[in-house]
This record gives sequence, structure tokens and C-alpha cells, in this order.
Amino acid sequence: MFLGDYVDRGFHSVETVSLVFALKLRYRDRVTILRGNHENREINKIYGFYDECMKKYGNENAWKYFTDVFYYLPLTALIENQLFCLHGGLSPTLDNLDAIRQLNRFQDVPHEGPMCDLLWSDPDDTKPGWGVSPRGAGWAWGADITEKFVYNNKLKLIARAHQLVMEVNFANKSFF
Repeated sequence: MFLGDYVDRGFHSVETVSLVFALKLRYRDRVTILRGNHENREINKIYGFYDECMKKYGNENAWKYFTDVFYYLPLTALIENQLFCLHGGLSPTLDNLDAIRQLNRFQDVPHEGPMCDLLWSDPDDTKPGWGVSPRGAGWAWGADITEKFVYNNKLKLIARAHQLVMEVNFANKSFF
């Protein structure tokens, strides 16, 4: 399960997204690729993917082809009807999985609304309910919102990726 943001993470975005696509082609039924907020023309033109494609290919054709493919990536995935996977987070306008399935993903990410929320929102463990996102897109939501969404949709877990971590000190962390 790949949860998005394959581009704009350094100087090898073309190689990274190409590898992810190749893995999907090779292991079609075993690999799932979701769309992240950087799989969007407006964002990856600003954060480096466009420039990388121009530098490597000399024109914007490769960038256009990649960004066209991004439209086809699903916004969310459900594993065994229990694990809800997405890049960003929840939305105050989407309270069930059927509403998410009805969204039109074949577009650039809007600046607001449910598609934007699924790709941009973040949890906020310090406050209940819905709040303003410090990112300027999507929402911040509390643990109570997560619990209600999980319960109403008969889920066990939500897995997401859209979290900025500036530095990790692995020497002080126990992962096992």
C-alpha cells in the first residue's frame, strides 16, 4: 500500500514515481497506489516535480503525462473492510465510505471540499471536533471525530501518511 506523495521529495521524483508505477504493473493484484496531495499539477509545479521533468526531458511532455496518470489514482482504499487507507484525512462533509466512493477523482485537487480534505487534512490530538488546519487546506480533527468515523463505518483502523516530520532521532526510539 503506497499512500501518496511520490513526487516533490528530492531530485529523484521521476525515478521514484516510475518505480512505484512499475511495481503496480508487475504486482498488479498485490500493490495499491493512492493519490497524495502532491500528485496534483498546481502543487508539483511549485514544489519541484515540474522543474525536474523539464531538466531531465527538456520539455513538459513527461510532466503532463505523469500528471494525467495521477488523475486515475484512487483517493482511498479499504483493506478487508476494516482498514481505511488514505493520504490526508477525514472531511466534515464525508461521514461514510459510500459518499467517498461517489467523488470524482479525475481532476486537479480543488482548494476546498471533500477531495481536498481527503488529501490535506490532519488529526489534532489536542482538541476535539473540527478545527482550522494550520496548512491552509483541509481540516484538523480530534480523536472524537476519528472514533465516530471508525464506529459508523465498522472499521478497525485508519492508516494515513500526510504527516510532516522534520527530524527523527532513531537512537532514542524503540520500534520493536
